[in-house]
Amino acid sequence: MLSHYNWKKILGAAVVTGLFFTACKKLDEGFLSDGLYVPDAPITIQRGLAFQKTEAILPDGSTRPITFELLDVRRADTKKHADEFFKEYPVYVYTAAIDPAKDTTIEQVNKKRELKNMKPFTFLASGQWIFNGATDSLPLGVTYEYDIRVTNVAGTKEYKNIATLTTADPPLVSETTTGCNFFPDDGSPTIGMGAMEMKISRIKESGATVILKITDKDGKPFNPKNGEIIKRGDRPTFESYSRFHPVEYTDTSMICNFEIAPFPIAKYSSGGTNFNYLIYYRIPSTFATVDKSLTTKIGSVNPLFAFRLMKAGTYLVEIRLPKTTRISK
Repeated sequence: MLSHYNWKKILGAAVVTGLFFTACKKLDEGFLSDGLYVPDAPITIQRGLAFQKTEAILPDGSTRPITFELLDVRRADTKKHADEFFKEYPVYVYTAAIDPAKDTTIEQVNKKRELKNMKPFTFLASGQWIFNGATDSLPLGVTYEYDIRVTNVAGTKEYKNIATLTTADPPLVSETTTGCNFFPDDGSPTIGMGAMEMKISRIKESGATVILKITDKDGKPFNPKNGEIIKRGDRPTFESYSRFHPVEYTDTSMICNFEIAPFPIAKYSSGGTNFNYLIYYRIPSTFATVDKSLTTKIGSVNPLFAFRLMKAGTYLVEIRLPKTTRISK
């Protein structure tokens, strides 16, 4: 009986001792996963956009709160630190929205914006990128890789090449529309002339200029300075969207410094009618003839078209009229 009693005492003491040491041992706190990831990788940087924000990094069950710190950005091709990513570039920051119906001069526009030197990005503690208009100064079509440091209650880890970033231009042109009609001088019914050809070329990345040419079927430009291209009633023209600088007229083109992208900055409305981005013109019968296969009547050629340029630059917009020949004076 005594022996059995002693074994029970010894076993009980061992359990108590074990519990004591277990209580004294520090338990691991939290969890920091090796599998966290960037949900929208590979990330495309749309150059020149005033604002672009990526998704937050997904922590893969890691204990929150969790913070992310950017360590380095390298070019993927050379594996060298991307100096251009960390430079500051001049970019306009807008303090209020531009209203083209009220802000019709460059002086009014300048009251709502400030030219600042900025890095192309901000990296948030959530692991998100915010890119700004300074990204337009980054080289086009370059892929970068980046490293981060992650911290939570479980500790700190570094993640090499967590994702890639590639610079690209957003779509440069949208809202394209064309149409053309023949209006007989004798007032008889309008005749459709078929599709026009509209060619838009970005000839420089710099500037904020549109050079608009309207030509005949052979590419000969009509002369807006000589009255060969005129307004069509109360319909909007190129000038209707050139809000901050006057349109310049040459022998071959109309030139607009649009100042702010996108251009047009807003749709055009007048007299309760929303014209969207449409531009209307008339080529009087004095300056144009049409193919006899269309009609033998004398009349004017009436193009209408629309385009919207989503990014700054210098653009050449060429409108070629179908079945139309310019009369040289």
